[in-house]
Amino acid sequence: MDYKVKLNGKEYGLPIVEIKEGLSIAVFDMLSSAELSKDAALALFERIKESEIDLSKVDVVISAETKGVILAYQIAEYLNCEMVILRKEHKVYHPLVTKGAVNTYTTKNEHFLYLDNNQIPKMKGKNVLIVDDVVSTGSSLAAIETILNSIGANICGKAFVFAEGDAAEREDIVYVNALPLL
Repeated sequence: MDYKVKLNGKEYGLPIVEIKEGLSIAVFDMLSSAELSKDAALALFERIKESEIDLSKVDVVISAETKGVILAYQIAEYLNCEMVILRKEHKVYHPLVTKGAVNTYTTKNEHFLYLDNNQIPKMKGKNVLIVDDVVSTGSSLAAIETILNSIGANICGKAFVFAEGDAAEREDIVYVNALPLL
């Protein structure tokens, strides 16, 4: 059974998967479909344009690996601005990093998001738009905010394709569609 959603005027079925006893989610796996990825990015961009986020002031779009890469790239292309991706592993070729802790429904243990400190000059004192595929617990978002605040970046907006569960009640984010926790 799938959970039906609309993105960019097209209907998609998201598989429902139990992630722990008594809790299932509709899985948004945009990495498995170029069409879904394109529609998600366009739907998100259209939603951002309708919001109160001043797109003329966005200097950088930031997201986290892995699905966020597609969204950050596409939104940065639409806005003709820079993008930065936070890594989920500390890479040896990024010896100096700034990190933020993450605990989510879909990961087993606490992990971190890592910013290559060479990217800090792109964002320090600049307006940064956070984009990602799904916000649920808010843990990944909090880690991104912690990193951006620690380097002196100005968060000018937070936008997601889906807000899951209670995240749909947040007033500090923009999202395309809500997803229930099942």
